[in-house]
Amino acid sequence: MPSNTEMNNRRVMSVVQLRALARLLVSTVVLSGCQLMVDPFRDELEGRQEMTTASVEGVRAAQTTPTVRQRDYATFELRAEDEGVTHGPLYFEDSSEDRGSDDGRFAWTGEDYLHLFYWRGRFLVNTVFFPVSAVATPPWTVMESDGRISRQSLGFEYDATRCAEPQVDEPTDAVSTGG
Repeated sequence: MPSNTEMNNRRVMSVVQLRALARLLVSTVVLSGCQLMVDPFRDELEGRQEMTTASVEGVRAAQTTPTVRQRDYATFELRAEDEGVTHGPLYFEDSSEDRGSDDGRFAWTGEDYLHLFYWRGRFLVNTVFFPVSAVATPPWTVMESDGRISRQSLGFEYDATRCAEPQVDEPTDAVSTGG
């Protein structure tokens, strides 16, 4: 019959073995999930090779000349009636989100690391001074975004501006006559 010391040593050994096995299992699980690693410091679109398919290669190999079709009607250019989108005030709008990166690269830069801390302070200031913002731009104010960033008050660049007149849809003659 084993003594108490031997039994304690066996228990300690089994606990040490269980801990080692648990560490091995956890590290295997963690490392097996890291098959696709995205490098935030490298621009993946830079120097990208052209992708192709078998059907594209077949068309290119056919060496056919495209035919130019002549249409018997005049061309007509269609544009949106109004390019703006109306919405309510954007009290927590951040000008750096609209503007994006100044260097034109799709990769993490110093601006992104600065913004990790900047947005929290900006959100806190906007939350504390929300009553001032609500008085300066009441909630019922109609704002308009047209996709063009312009310099606003205090030198910040935003997309949204006050809408001169709220848009009202008026029926056309065809709708009002029922045709």
